[in-house]
Amino acid sequence: MTPKDWKDVYMFLRLLAASAASLVLALPASAQTAMVVLGAGVDESCSQRVTETLQTVGYQTKSATISPVPEGLEVNSALKAALDAAGGDVNALVTLNFGTATYGELGVAAYGNVACDAVFQAAGGEAVLARALELGEPIALQAAVILYPETMAGSLAVAMLSGFESIAKPSVAQIADQVASAGGDAEKTMVIDTKYGYVALSLRDDLAPNHAVRLTELTREGFYDGVVFHRVIDGFMAQTGDPTGTGRGGSDKPDLGPEFSDPTVASFNRGTVGMARSQDPASANSQFFIMFDAGSFLDGQYTIVGEVLVGMDAVDQIKRGAPGSGTVANPDRMQRVFMLSDEI
Repeated sequence: MTPKDWKDVYMFLRLLAASAASLVLALPASAQTAMVVLGAGVDESCSQRVTETLQTVGYQTKSATISPVPEGLEVNSALKAALDAAGGDVNALVTLNFGTATYGELGVAAYGNVACDAVFQAAGGEAVLARALELGEPIALQAAVILYPETMAGSLAVAMLSGFESIAKPSVAQIADQVASAGGDAEKTMVIDTKYGYVALSLRDDLAPNHAVRLTELTREGFYDGVVFHRVIDGFMAQTGDPTGTGRGGSDKPDLGPEFSDPTVASFNRGTVGMARSQDPASANSQFFIMFDAGSFLDGQYTIVGEVLVGMDAVDQIKRGAPGSGTVANPDRMQRVFMLSDEI
C-alpha cells in the first residue's frame, strides 16, 4: 500500500470512531454497574474521565479508594471487601494504579493494572473505548489501542486486553529479596510485570554500559509499559521493546553502536537478554530479546545487555508465534516495566 492508501485507511477508521460515538450516545441506559477502585496517587481528572467513559456506555458507577495499596495475595481480599461493601449489584470492576489480583475469583468482569497516568486527548479516543466496552470484544479494544495509542483510551484498552484473569503475584519486596539472593543489584535490575508473573533482569553495564543505560532510561520514562512481545520463537527467544508491535519501531533516541562480548566472557545462554538490531550492527535502539535456550551462534553478533535473575518460569509461558517468523497473534504484553530500586 502507498502512503496515500494508508492515510485513506486511517481516515476511514477515524470516521468509524466518530460513528461509534454517535451509536454509543444513542444506546439506552444499562442496568449494569461498574465499580472503579482507586489506588495511591490517582489523578482526579483521570479517574473522572474513566468514570465518564463507563457512564457513556451505559454503566452506573460506584467508586472506592483503598490506601495504602496492598500487595500480593492481599490485593484479592481488599478488592473483595470493597465489592462486598458496595453491595451485590456490581457487574464490572476497574482498578486504577492498583496491584495485580486473581480477578477471576472476584465474580465480576474485571479490568486490572490500569495505569492512570494519561488523559484523553480527543473525543475520538473516548468514543472508540466506550464502544469497545459496550461490545465487550477484544478486537474492539484493539481499535482503541491502534487509533489512540498515546491517550487514556489506548492505555486503558491495553490494560484491559492484558489484565483478564491476572494472577496473584509476590510483592515487590519479595522480588527484591529474590534478586538479592541471586546476587543482583536493585539499582541495575529491570523488572517486567507480565500476566504470568514478574521477570527481573540484571542489566550488565560491565558488558554493555551504553545499552544498559538505554534500557534504564526507557524504563524510567515508561516507554515499555504495555508493549507486546511481537516476535516469539519456540526454542529460541521472545522479542519485545517495539511500541508499534511490528518489529520495525523504536524510541526517538539515537541508535547505539555494538558492544559485543567476547564469548569467553559472556555467551548467549538460556535467560540471556540481547539487544535486537537490523543488519546494521550499529542499529540497536529499544528492542531486546530473552533467550529460551542457548544460542551461541549469536555470540559476537549481538550485544548481551543482561540476564534473567528471577522469573524465567514466567518467560517460558510467553505466547509463542508462528513457526519460522515468530509473528504472534494477540501477543502477550509487558504490562508495566520498572527499575527495582525505584519501587523499594
